[in-house]
Amino acid sequence: MQFKLSIPTIGQAKSFLAQAGVIGFVYFITAYLGTFITPYIDAISFFELPAIALAAALAVRYGWTGILGCVLGSLLFHLLKMPWQLAAALAIGSGIASFIFNYLLRLFHPSAVTINQVSTVATFAFIAAPIASAVHAIISILSMKWLGFTSLDSMAQTVLTWWFSELLLAYLTVPLLLSIFASQKVNFQLQEKLEMGTAFVAMVIVSWLTLKYGQMLASSEIIIFVLLAFVLLAALRFKTIVTHAAIFIAALIAFTSLIFNVEHIHSELYSHAAFTLKVGLIPMALGGLFVASAFSERHNAEAELNKLANHDPLTSLPNRTYFQQFLTHSLAQAYRQKQQVYLLFIDLDRFKKINDSEGHELGDAVLRLIARRLNEILRADDFVARLGGDEFAVVYTHPPVNNAASNLARKIIGIVSESFELEGRRYSVGASIGISVYPNDATDAHALLRHADLAMYQAKSKRSGFEYFSEEMNVFAHEQLEIENGLRQALEKGELLLMYQPKVDLRTNQVVGLEALVRWLTNAGVLTSPDKFIPIAEETGLIVPIGRFVIREACEQWVRWHEARLNPPPVAVNISPRQFSDLSLIADILEIIKTTGMNPAMLNVEITESATMDDPEMTMEILAEMRALNLHLYIDDFGTGHSNLGQLRRLPIDAVKIDKSFINDVLTNNDDAEIVTAIINLAHALKIRVVSEGIETKAQLAFLRELGCDEIQGFLVSKPVSHSQVETFFNKTIKL
Repeated sequence: MQFKLSIPTIGQAKSFLAQAGVIGFVYFITAYLGTFITPYIDAISFFELPAIALAAALAVRYGWTGILGCVLGSLLFHLLKMPWQLAAALAIGSGIASFIFNYLLRLFHPSAVTINQVSTVATFAFIAAPIASAVHAIISILSMKWLGFTSLDSMAQTVLTWWFSELLLAYLTVPLLLSIFASQKVNFQLQEKLEMGTAFVAMVIVSWLTLKYGQMLASSEIIIFVLLAFVLLAALRFKTIVTHAAIFIAALIAFTSLIFNVEHIHSELYSHAAFTLKVGLIPMALGGLFVASAFSERHNAEAELNKLANHDPLTSLPNRTYFQQFLTHSLAQAYRQKQQVYLLFIDLDRFKKINDSEGHELGDAVLRLIARRLNEILRADDFVARLGGDEFAVVYTHPPVNNAASNLARKIIGIVSESFELEGRRYSVGASIGISVYPNDATDAHALLRHADLAMYQAKSKRSGFEYFSEEMNVFAHEQLEIENGLRQALEKGELLLMYQPKVDLRTNQVVGLEALVRWLTNAGVLTSPDKFIPIAEETGLIVPIGRFVIREACEQWVRWHEARLNPPPVAVNISPRQFSDLSLIADILEIIKTTGMNPAMLNVEITESATMDDPEMTMEILAEMRALNLHLYIDDFGTGHSNLGQLRRLPIDAVKIDKSFINDVLTNNDDAEIVTAIINLAHALKIRVVSEGIETKAQLAFLRELGCDEIQGFLVSKPVSHSQVETFFNKTIKL
């Protein structure tokens, strides 16, 4: 219990007093009804049976409010039959005892609200309950002695008797009361209900027979062992609240059986039998509490292990394993009921950028936030899981309308895309969703998930938000898989080669550079278009070793030309966005330059505009390191990204390359013509050279000459050719 001094508001004070008043009334009614039970358990008439046990539970559950309520209820109860001085003293004693009980329990278990752990039972049984009961008994007897209601001769025995009776009531009732206060609705299966009902009836019958046909004192001992068996059965079979109830019911049955089998409850025989019974009830109660708590801990440990095995520890959502099990079960149920099941595969957009740039801790916070948002918008019978990374999946059963899956996908995209604030900054992510339908697209869980995954990639590539699976996607996926596997083998088998396309200076018409372009020629002589394998290489990460091969091969070839005294022009290599973000890029280039003997001033590096815009600060660092190596830097596909003048001015580049898409229609499309004109003027204003690629006609050439473009490359000059063919362009003036 924490001691914090604060001034409550009027509303808080009213609420506090109202709750205390209600608790006090409940305490008073309990204590008053207890006066009718006192003779049957051979307790002292002043004893507030069983209200003092209720006070302990209320103190744990409601804190200071419960303690004040108990004091008020005790005061009201005692004022019915004794002077106010003694009533006040006994009421204060009840409050002190309940406070001590709560304090001792909280001292060892600050967050305990029930008695359902072995350590909590030990603290309750051997520390909190005995000490609190002893304090209450001593305060009560001393108060009565001080006011002349008892003598010193019988005080020790009275304290002991009071303490023993109060301790027994605490063992029998406090765990049950705390379980009732803390428990939520408990659902029992029919078999469990039958077992509990049978056990209760058996307890009553066996107890009655034991006392009916046995010797009185011996029967009191025997009945404890009989009831203990039923209590242990409850501890082994049911939740702890059932065990707590079984302990209390067993005590009621024991005393009821004793009452109905003895003619005079005020006789010495009854007192001896009742005492024997009370002594036996204590180990029965403690045995049940400890066994139930031990099994509760085991059950909780198993439940925690099961949760760890089936749930994602970061978001607490079901994991991939649990998802597969649930989806399989849902499909089996849908098969029996002739229903459809929709599977929505969700992949977050722009999450990787946040995770890489801001750190994994913030990335984890984003995933937790997205998980909460998904849970908020889904129905109770929908199922959402985290499959790994930034991938989630929703199993959507019993759709209310035909287009419900589309509506849900739009809803998910909308709520995921809402911006959010973390650590003082605002962020936003998006979502691409693939949808597959049972039984239309697949009849087993693995195929349904794979098809939803394919649809998601289609949605991501088309930036359409969500897509439904189609068989064409399956064919396309198989083609991509074949290309991916072939690429891996191509690196090992040496099936990749470089072609070279010359660049011409429009002022001198001389070849001033070469662009190295990778091609894939299988041993069977099949040439695969780079438009097919480069995107797959980029997506799978194979572009990194392929890019490393291109740089090394281009450098080695340039060195061979140089050693042959062919006076080769600079050679340019392309760095893909995936390769540009690779942490080993600079080290790889430096190692290749050293091992091949390449002159770094003759190596040009072309980087796409979009790659430089993803992280401007990192781009500046990488380009600065390249510049320090004496490399020449080009921005490729310029005009297709979203760079601005300020960013372009900061970049340490030598030239920009106008993308072919603007050159194609430059003579017929005014917008393209204006864009090309603006790029050339802007670059020249910044003292940056301009290279136009994809030049195929003399008319395009004339247009670019007029604008003052510096260099061109394209089929008008030459298509990409082999290293031996491109040698014919060295040191020559091209007729254009």
